Amino acid sequence: MFTWTMTINWRAVFTGFAVSLVIGFVLAVLYPLTLASVWLLALPGLVGGFVAGYMVRGSGNGAVHGGLSTIIGGMTLVVVFAVAGILFVGLIPAIGGATVALLALFVQAIPGAVAGAVGAWTHGRRTPEPAVAT
Repeated sequence: MFTWTMTINWRAVFTGFAVSLVIGFVLAVLYPLTLASVWLLALPGLVGGFVAGYMVRGSGNGAVHGGLSTIIGGMTLVVVFAVAGILFVGLIPAIGGATVALLALFVQAIPGAVAGAVGAWTHGRRTPEPAVAT
């Protein structure tokens, strides 16, 4: 019988989320949201996924951790903005915005997972030590 278990390194997931949050905040402050700058919104998920993947071993684990860091971080922000939307805008617009945000979240999880796999692969690579002449 084949059993497959995976332990999640929550420290890696939350570190990737924290990196994504900081980069997203810096980008939101520095660049106004225009049609040209909308592509920068993928950068926090990519870097956060890479960091989460770099903290674990194996490309499969890196992909899972990168995707989780993107999903958990995004879900946290969706809940915060949905509650703020309900309080300040109203129920129907907030539900519509949260629905679009959830769709975007699942689309952004794919690049986060790919970046996590690349981060884990990068972590496994080492530069060769120079030969010492004796």
